[in-house]
Amino acid sequence: MVGRLTRVEVEITLLSGGSLVGESLSETDLSEIDFKQANLEKCDLRYADLQGADLSGAILRGANLGGANLTGAILRSADFHDCDLRWSKLVSVEARSANFQSAGLLESDLSSGDFDAADFSSSDLRRVIARNASFAGTDFQNANLAKADFSGSNLSESSFLGANKYGTVMP
Repeated sequence: MVGRLTRVEVEITLLSGGSLVGESLSETDLSEIDFKQANLEKCDLRYADLQGADLSGAILRGANLGGANLTGAILRSADFHDCDLRWSKLVSVEARSANFQSAGLLESDLSSGDFDAADFSSSDLRRVIARNASFAGTDFQNANLAKADFSGSNLSESSFLGANKYGTVMP
């Protein structure tokens, strides 16, 4: 399609089994939509409202979600590999086993989320706020965690091998 899709067009595309790969969905209200297993590779989702959306198992490789609001979204086993999530809100999300490998999360808010067994290896998590969240068994190998704030978070059994933890606030 040409131009930015509307919420109705997105819902029709999902229901009909159509493709959303590479579509422009920036600044669109996509809250509470069921994106389970959807392929959203390389989509432009900048500043999209995805509050309460279900992205379980969705593929978002290379998508731009800069400034997107994913508060309360279900991201279980979603693939955010190489995504741009700078300045995004991932507050109170359920993101168990999600793949954030090589993602850019600069200055994002991950507070109160469930990121157990997620993969943040080689990701940019500089100045992230991740207070009171759970990251049990999470992979942070080779991630940049400079000045991130993990106050009150559960980081048990997580791997930080090769990670930059300069100025990081740990629980």
